[in-house]
Amino acid sequence: MSHFTKVKTKIKNIEMLKLALKTLGMSYEEAIENKKVIVKGWEKNNLEADLSINPGCSYGIAVNKVNDEYELNADWWAIETYTGKTQEDLINKIEKQYAYETIMDKIKQQGYSVVTEEESKDQIKLVVRRWA
Repeated sequence: MSHFTKVKTKIKNIEMLKLALKTLGMSYEEAIENKKVIVKGWEKNNLEADLSINPGCSYGIAVNKVNDEYELNADWWAIETYTGKTQEDLINKIEKQYAYETIMDKIKQQGYSVVTEEESKDQIKLVVRRWA
């Protein structure tokens, strides 16, 4: 049996999340004027969300703010069944890109520029410089 499962994250900035999703080529739908979007689950179990991420099938990932962070809530079984992508892989991919976009934004805000960037499976190494 399938059901919705919440995943707590360290995501705090919805704009950086949307930028990360755009970079990853993942579409999303955003609530408009306090009208939540509906996220489909198995057997007509639906959730309301501030943002709905399309993982590549008709089942979405609900994004809702809880305190000062966002939770991702989805029918992960259905998503994995129809996309072949696991919950862990999707969450890691989104969180990694979110962290990258957040760091790049902070680097630019503080007047730094990227000198070198190296990426491996688990990490990204940046060398930045700011001329005084």
